[in-house]
Amino acid sequence: MSGTLKSMWLVQPGQFELRELPRYDVGDDEVLVRIAFVGICPWDVRVYAGKSKVPLPRLMGHEASGRIVQVGKDVRGLEGGQRVAADFIVKCGCCPNCRSGRPNRCQHPRFPNGAYQEFAVLPQRNIYPIHESTSFRAAAFTEPLSCVVRGQKALRLAPGQWELVLGAGPIGLMHMQVARLYGARVIVADLIDERLDLARRLGADLVCNNARANLKEVILQATDGRGADAAVVAVGVSALVVQAAECLADGGRLNIFAGIYPAEPLGIDPNLVHYKELVLTGSADSAPEDYVQALAHIEMGQVRVEELISHVLPLEQLPEGFEMVTGRQGFKIMVQVGGDSV
Repeated sequence: MSGTLKSMWLVQPGQFELRELPRYDVGDDEVLVRIAFVGICPWDVRVYAGKSKVPLPRLMGHEASGRIVQVGKDVRGLEGGQRVAADFIVKCGCCPNCRSGRPNRCQHPRFPNGAYQEFAVLPQRNIYPIHESTSFRAAAFTEPLSCVVRGQKALRLAPGQWELVLGAGPIGLMHMQVARLYGARVIVADLIDERLDLARRLGADLVCNNARANLKEVILQATDGRGADAAVVAVGVSALVVQAAECLADGGRLNIFAGIYPAEPLGIDPNLVHYKELVLTGSADSAPEDYVQALAHIEMGQVRVEELISHVLPLEQLPEGFEMVTGRQGFKIMVQVGGDSV
């Protein structure tokens, strides 16, 4: 397809550059998508801040929705005009991880595109149709929610159990909502009262400002002295991992969900793990089945995501959006590329 597109490239830490490039050609098994909305992800922000080292310049952005413009000749089941969510990590499908049920840890992933641009081209298998009634803004949450879904599966929650969520950012509040779908009761801890207020509105059973209250005491009181059955750390701070472990009941499970940069050693008492039979795990990225499940949660209204959006900025103001996230301003920052009119 002829024409050009606008794209925002990170050329060095802290500096974006707006580029105009030729529109992508579409391969036989590929789909060309006009981007509607894309969320700013914490991983992108770490690259922007120089904390995660990747080759630059780089076209980033991977929490996206849009509309199909063109399909390759071998594409079946998709057509121009369909509204979709897109997965921007292309797994190889051949490595030991992909073939053993862990494609989220593909050893040879490809990143052929980013979503901070007007159009993107991806393989058919990375495209997920959305209902006409599903907003583009909501669908742009499918990728981060799919990671949350995978993280919650690792905690093996049962109805009536208690889960502690450390961090009431967008990721933490999605964790809280998914845990409640499993029938769990959820305690959300954070330092910012406005975020805890939103946690209450979205269904948290109990909230705790970690700066003013003793979190362990709050949890023990709520759980009749047992402790939390599971915990997820959605903030990249090693000390919070230790604190979460100390709040667990016998047989408790702890998911270190957030990446910690710079990496810090964990000062967890090994006897705490030994005698309480604790399980410490992590989760990263998602598999296709997690993506499907996340989209279903959004489309069925089981996880409320649009309420997490605090700002919507045009593509040209992407640098301002990154500065807002870096400065902990607002909540979820959404970038409008084509918007609702794509």
